[in-house]
Amino acid sequence: MKRKVKVDLDELAMALNTGFPELHQYLDLETGDIVAIMDEFSRELEEIYEEIYDEDGNRSVSLEEYLEQWDGPDWQKDTILDADRVEQGYGTRYIRVERDDPYGDYRDMEYFVSMVEDARLRERLGDAIRGRGAFRRFKDLLARHPEIEAEWFDFKDARLQQRVSDWLEIHDIEPV
Repeated sequence: MKRKVKVDLDELAMALNTGFPELHQYLDLETGDIVAIMDEFSRELEEIYEEIYDEDGNRSVSLEEYLEQWDGPDWQKDTILDADRVEQGYGTRYIRVERDDPYGDYRDMEYFVSMVEDARLRERLGDAIRGRGAFRRFKDLLARHPEIEAEWFDFKDARLQQRVSDWLEIHDIEPV
């Protein structure tokens, strides 16, 4: 049975399309929010855990109390609290949103190029996506062909929406 979750599909699409190794994103199954945690805050939380947990695994002080005395801006405290909530609820309340395919954007370009009807432009686009700088050359060439560029953006949006639908299906989530 699928879980019904209020999900901002655009926010989920952005999370699925973001591929920074130091950024981890999670879907909150209760609120539908995407929570983003940078590695540096996960490491900071681990250091705090070492200070507030005793050898039996009991907290000597709450994280909130610890952070009241902690020297850092409020936004960092909030991020550390978010990281703690994710840590405590991982797998039950929070699930990881990972980029689905690190080569998906390139494969999308390849597939799109194969569908371009104008043989000369298809060949030029095919050449543009080979080697270093492929994305820039591809975008630059598309910019000189506004009608094909518009088709590309429609194609790319449709592919991303399909990835969102697939991700939701894999995780048995029905967006509401």
